[in-house]
Amino acid sequence: MNKGYIQAFLAAVVAALLMGSLCVFVRESACSAQLCSFARFSIGLLLIGTAGVALIYRKQGNLRFSGKSFISGIGISLCILFYFLAIKETSAGIAALLPATGPLFSAVWIALLQHHLPPRRDGLLILTAGLGIVLVSLFAGNSGSGQNDAMGIIYGLLSGLFYSLYIMLNRLMSPEVTLLQRTFWQSMAGSLVLLVPLLTGSDSVWENLGCGWGWLVGIGVCQGVGVLLLVAYAMRRLSSLEFGIVSCLEPTEAAIIGCLLYGENLQAGQLCGFVLVLCAILAKAAMYRKIIEPTGKLVISTPPATAENSPENIEFFSEGEQH
Repeated sequence: MNKGYIQAFLAAVVAALLMGSLCVFVRESACSAQLCSFARFSIGLLLIGTAGVALIYRKQGNLRFSGKSFISGIGISLCILFYFLAIKETSAGIAALLPATGPLFSAVWIALLQHHLPPRRDGLLILTAGLGIVLVSLFAGNSGSGQNDAMGIIYGLLSGLFYSLYIMLNRLMSPEVTLLQRTFWQSMAGSLVLLVPLLTGSDSVWENLGCGWGWLVGIGVCQGVGVLLLVAYAMRRLSSLEFGIVSCLEPTEAAIIGCLLYGENLQAGQLCGFVLVLCAILAKAAMYRKIIEPTGKLVISTPPATAENSPENIEFFSEGEQH
């Protein structure tokens, strides 16, 4: 196990833990979801842009435009906005769980790109996750900080949909697109997109800015710059299985935080649904066959026969199932 692989794995773990703690930042700030999501990207843009200018000045980098990075930034910004809206309406565990369905939605995106239905096992996993979501919805009550769990669930599903778009575009990017380019254009796109609901919203959008600005800075630095850099680094080196398993730390941590800090409890039916969705996400990571190489080509690859082909050298691999 080489050094680069260990670093990528640790980066994925830290990113998942940071995202799992996001509910604390959002709720403690008491600011609107629009303001929190804008802070996440605008502060990141400021820091990354400053670093980019410094590197360019020293001739150690460039900020050449990357269309896929820009569009993926739109995807992740809308993912975060709906995630924050979900946190305001439902329990922290459910709000974090539903966006994690992104890899399942990715299977649908891949099937559409190839112009056929998803593989049978992918379809079964999607149905399993769907059953879990139905259970979570049927037993929904006023478990969160808001008054409408049903809207929280809808927001969470929309977040997962846009997260899947972000995943797909990141894996389609050429390896020539540097980490700096990715994060800069993603932050730029996110800031521009999230500026719209901020400026077109009512005056209540700006409430609690004076007392919650410190938490907003924390969102921008930790969940903005930190998570974007860590995820981009990890996804270049880890397999789908490894990244999927680590990502499941996020909803689990959020559920524990919600229980310990905010007195939230999942009802028995919701807990069953939570487990079903979590199992479907883990199984999807374990059985991920259709993958996208850094070259931008959709392929089916086979696992390495020797130790030479480690995740450091092959970003995504599988057992090569034929359809």
